[in-house]
Amino acid sequence: MPRLHPTALPLLFVCLLAGCSTLSEDECRQGDWERVGYRDGQNGQAPERISTHRKSCRVYRLEPDETAWRLGRERGLNFYCTPANGLSAGRRGERYAGVCPERSEAAFLRGFEAGREIHLAREHIDYLEQEQRSIEVRMPGARNEEELRQYSNQLTRLRLERELAGRELRLSEQRAERLRW
Repeated sequence: MPRLHPTALPLLFVCLLAGCSTLSEDECRQGDWERVGYRDGQNGQAPERISTHRKSCRVYRLEPDETAWRLGRERGLNFYCTPANGLSAGRRGERYAGVCPERSEAAFLRGFEAGREIHLAREHIDYLEQEQRSIEVRMPGARNEEELRQYSNQLTRLRLERELAGRELRLSEQRAERLRW
């Protein structure tokens, strides 16, 4: 097992603490919990997020105002839980934590699923392009005609698959366009 340099342990500890912290000392002291909640709601954070804020602020011996945070989060969810934002979140490949109120969840999910379909289509195209580049790099080093023919056949297959995936992407984008609200 590798050994750490003696100065690495304190640095590692500081990095771990910083990574777990959701708020700075200034944010905890400022105490604008409604604003913090609003931001969390806009980002689709689950209600459990307040517990991570509580842990962050406990280091400074401060407690969040949970009531103000919840009010802000509910207002922020009104921004997050729209069909258009669902589409954007899905396109970015984000996960949905089931935070939208019942009244807005179905519309949000229609947008989210349409965006997710676009995201997955783009990922598939990226994968095919990466495979194609990999074969193009290996092709000049083919040992014989048979191996060269195999590479050529693989490239032909990948180009056809890419063409089909491109069509699927365009169809997904058209379906998403029809969902514009």
